[in-house]
Amino acid sequence: MYVALGYSWFPTAAGYHWERALLERGHRVTYVGLGGAQRPGYAGATPIDQIVERLPDPPDLFLWIDPADRYFPPGIERLSIPTACYLIDVHIGGWRKAAARFFDAVFVAQKDFVQEYAQAVGHRQVYWLPLAAASDVHRDQRLERTFDVGFVGNLAAAHRATARARRLALLAERYRTNDFYRHYPPAEVGEVYSRSRIVFNTSIAGDVTMRIFEGTAAGALVLTDAVANGLAELFSVGQELVVFDDDTDLLAKVDYFLAHPQEREAIAAAGQRRALSEHTYAHRVDRLAQIVGTADFRQIASLRRASAADCQAARHTVYTRLHMLDALLDDARAAGFNPVRRFWLALPALARRLLR
Repeated sequence: MYVALGYSWFPTAAGYHWERALLERGHRVTYVGLGGAQRPGYAGATPIDQIVERLPDPPDLFLWIDPADRYFPPGIERLSIPTACYLIDVHIGGWRKAAARFFDAVFVAQKDFVQEYAQAVGHRQVYWLPLAAASDVHRDQRLERTFDVGFVGNLAAAHRATARARRLALLAERYRTNDFYRHYPPAEVGEVYSRSRIVFNTSIAGDVTMRIFEGTAAGALVLTDAVANGLAELFSVGQELVVFDDDTDLLAKVDYFLAHPQEREAIAAAGQRRALSEHTYAHRVDRLAQIVGTADFRQIASLRRASAADCQAARHTVYTRLHMLDALLDDARAAGFNPVRRFWLALPALARRLLR
């Protein structure tokens, strides 16, 4: 399969792991996403249909991968090839329902949102595709496990009042940990988890996070809050990872598994076997390729058939949430809006950017 791949590149992005997994599985990939200092690409305002038309060969699929980070391809409803998106943070971003309407296939990382998104997009080509581990990055490096508890993740301002921040503070006071508050490049994530006896995870909104797959793949015992979204279908709870109920239970279970290394290591080994045999990005690539490669797959994105006004309204929702001021103004100008109306349309995005 030949894939035109669009995302906002950074080395810890899911898109980065997807791109490498596509190549690993023998697919051809052309990056058509946002360009930057570290990765050549295209300007965010360049219509994706024009980019694809200029490629030497027509791709079999255009794939857009969340998180967007101020990138959403204009003109996607005009693409003649099939399109798909992979939406990760569906549990916290309702604007993604507007984005999903542009795509023929919608893959969501959280199982409980499949029906909700199918209703939003108006077709049934919506599928659960969980997050995963990169087996070359999130692997057991056979290092001494010097950290009682390890964690790598987002602790930006938006998370400082959450249970995640509170629980990390509790763990840091009581156990030997890595530095929770620094940024780790991809290569170091696997190293941290390879040095950890226990990898701690807590969701923001009941989601099954990357950390669950990354920690198990690296051979650590993953201790996570109990969530839905298909966790019990992905891992055997109690045999392949462990869940906790509240702060008190969290500390009690850390104490227990640190004091019982054989039990801890047995669960960690079982979780690692499951992760590497079923939950790598290569497995997710195979699943996506299987779905879009079936004979009954259709180009049925609802906005392919919509009016220009409907497409503009959906883009406005997406561009506003992603703070894409230039795209908002270009879209409003193309729609023939006067300068005053263009300003009012862009004002919410400007306010979000200034107040972020």
